[in-house]
This record gives sequence, C-alpha cells and structure tokens, in this order.
Amino acid sequence: MINHSEFQWEACDGTPMHAVRWMPESEPKMVMCLVHGLGEHSGRYKSMAEYYASFGIEVVSFDLRGHGKSEGQRGHSDDFQQLIKDINRFLYQASKIDLDKPHYIYGHSLGATLVIEYALSHSGEYKGIILSAPMFRPAFEPPKWKVALGRKLQSLWPTLSLSNEVDINTLSRDQAVLDEHKEDPLNHGKITAKLGTQLLETGERLLQEASLIDFPLLMMHGDADKLTCHKASTLFSEYAGEKCTLKIWEDFYHELHHEPKKEDVHNFSIDWMKKHA
Repeated sequence: MINHSEFQWEACDGTPMHAVRWMPESEPKMVMCLVHGLGEHSGRYKSMAEYYASFGIEVVSFDLRGHGKSEGQRGHSDDFQQLIKDINRFLYQASKIDLDKPHYIYGHSLGATLVIEYALSHSGEYKGIILSAPMFRPAFEPPKWKVALGRKLQSLWPTLSLSNEVDINTLSRDQAVLDEHKEDPLNHGKITAKLGTQLLETGERLLQEASLIDFPLLMMHGDADKLTCHKASTLFSEYAGEKCTLKIWEDFYHELHHEPKKEDVHNFSIDWMKKHA
C-alpha cells in the first residue's frame, strides 16, 4: 500500500506552506520532487504519484505560494526568484528526502519553467530534470492589452489580479479530469500582473539560455497543447543539444499526466529516470 502523508513548512520569508509525500511500500530506489502548474495544487497529482510509487519511487511535492493549501495571494509572487527560493528550501530542508538516493526534479507548465530556471543555477545537484509542457511561450496569443497592462502595472500595481486565460477544457481529453478540476475548490483562475509578466519574460530568456544545459533533461509536450507552445519546447531542445531528450506526444493535450494514455507517459519517464540513475 502507498503511504500518503501531508505536512506543513515555512518558506524563507515565513509564509506557511503545504506539502505532500507518497512513499512506496519498500525502501525507495529513487526520489522525485514535483512542482505543479499555475492555478492548481499538488493534490491533483495523486494518481501520478501513486503510479511512480508503485515502481519504488518516492514522490514529494508542495503547493506553490498563492496556490492550494499554501498561504499567499492567489496566483501571485512578489518576485519570480522567490518561487525559486521556495523550491530550494523545500528540496534541501523541508522535504527531508534522502539526497544520497538518485533524485530528480519534475515540473509541469509553470512548474516546468520554474524547475528549469532552478536547474540552471543549481547544476549537478540532481540526477536529472523532467519538464512537462513547459511555458516558454503560450500556444495562444495573449490579449495585447493585457500584456501591455501587465508590464505597465508590474511596478505600479504588482498584485493586480487578472484571469490566467486558461480554458479548462484544453487541459485533458478525459472528461472526468475536467469535471474534477471544475469542482475542486483549491483550483483558481488567477494570475497577478507581476507574476504573469515575469513568466512571459522568463520563458523567452530561457530559450536564449538553452545552450547552457549541462545535465540530463527530459522534455515532454503534447502537439495538441493549446496552452503552452510545443514548438517552443522543440526549439529549446535543439538549442540544448545532446543533453536533452525531447518527446512530443501526438494528439496529447496540456496535462500529459491526465490524458487517456497517461501510463505511456509515466512509463517513458520512469524508464528515462532508471537509465540516468
């Protein structure tokens, strides 16, 4: 039986944060730290985490500030680097994982953008990085007025809440997943002017820094993703070179881990982890 537990911790600035752990029945062979996407929370990865745990992989995750059961204004961070500091503090202090075991960092969407930003400044501290549908560029054209407004207000009114423009129906082809998402009170559709602007700017900058990749990287994206651009992931992979393994999933939507053939995605990731362990 998979051992599931939840715990609380404090970020560097004292913000109360919520975290969760899934432990396999026997001693873990590997560890994966998971960072979720915009407007959701770590609890949405329960089935995925249990699948990994069934293969002897310990999974730890936490709710980003402003998300889920963690404190903070919904969809806001004072600075993008504050989120990076949260990942570092969780990984090395709060999570209590065994760093002597092969450990990986997995990020989805916003979480993937955060993870690759983190990885570039902490190279060599993990076995590998897995990115699911990273947000280097949006798959749609954001309203120009909203982008301009966000850039103008990120210094004047950084906490101004805007819609994150996420169409729930584009997350997965599994209707049950969509229904659960809509009924989940911990999900939200907010992003502030500051976080939204910094997310767009960071994504573009990361594309220019892809050649700096010097660690094993698995990049996965669905070619039917209507939220984050799979062509940008392909471009990143080309710049990153041989260290990056690119997997484009045909006809898959944004949440690869919630698609009808999600086990194929999980198995591909697990095989990649074993190869680099």
